[in-house]
Amino acid sequence: MAAVSGLGTTSNLPNFVGELFRLVPQDTPFKNLAAANGIRRVLSKQFTWQTTDNATAAQPNGLLEGADPTYAERDRAEVSNVVQIFQYGVQIAYSKLGNVQMLGSGGDTVATPAVSVLGNQPVANEIELQQSLKLDRCAEDMEVSMLSGTFQNPNDNVTGRKMRGIQTAITTNVVAAGSTDLSQDLIDELLRTMYGNRARFIRPVLMGPALQIQRVNAAYKFDPMSRTVGGVNLRTIVTPFGELGVVINRHMTSSTVAVFDFAFIKPVVMPIPGKGELFIEPLAQTGSALNSQLYGEWGLEYGPELFHGEITGLTTT
Repeated sequence: MAAVSGLGTTSNLPNFVGELFRLVPQDTPFKNLAAANGIRRVLSKQFTWQTTDNATAAQPNGLLEGADPTYAERDRAEVSNVVQIFQYGVQIAYSKLGNVQMLGSGGDTVATPAVSVLGNQPVANEIELQQSLKLDRCAEDMEVSMLSGTFQNPNDNVTGRKMRGIQTAITTNVVAAGSTDLSQDLIDELLRTMYGNRARFIRPVLMGPALQIQRVNAAYKFDPMSRTVGGVNLRTIVTPFGELGVVINRHMTSSTVAVFDFAFIKPVVMPIPGKGELFIEPLAQTGSALNSQLYGEWGLEYGPELFHGEITGLTTT
């Protein structure tokens, strides 16, 4: 199997018989958990949120009766991100649309009728199949972008926009493992660092690839209770900082685990007037083929980056 670039025809999209299995799962736990907060809709390709802090707590100096107060204010900081264009085209030749009862790509040999002892040719509409595959790919592309996207906000249309992923945004709470195995000590160090930087731990979830999540289980042992949020199964471990949800995510870097507080994370979309938020539409016809596209502009609001944290440089064997 390989990507078919450009026009889909009877020769490069041959038919076969039997049940059709999709080998790549639509697996987007980060996006699903973030969407449990709802979706922020914006009317600008760039959007912002704000943070503010306060002075470190301390016992006030001895204050005198009748004295004037000390005047001091706290400023605010702006955080921004952009909506990124997700666009996927499908172009299918007329012949391919009508050619549903021939197996293989044809040619000089006699084609076998689609009805055979092996089963039926299940793809009755090539456009619908290819569009559904694009929907799956778009969901996973969004997942990767929301996790590890590199920010790009050009001032012209020569370079495309890219959202900043949450892992790219994390700079305050980073624990470098130094090419060691994930352990309870490293996780405790990350949580302790986050706590010291005033992380809230309202809906914290530890997320990582399969090997690292296996090591989490070896270090803590999962609580027998689990729950489902947004279609994502959350296992639980108990730490000194409270219960921590644990989720496998195949799209995270193999050497990294992260703690995300999903109380502060939302997907962001810029709806297109008269079209929608993520839509499929026909495009201008060229020749004897039907053209269509899947289109949407999506980004991520991740709140204060110091409410999240990650461990990097873990061993992967």
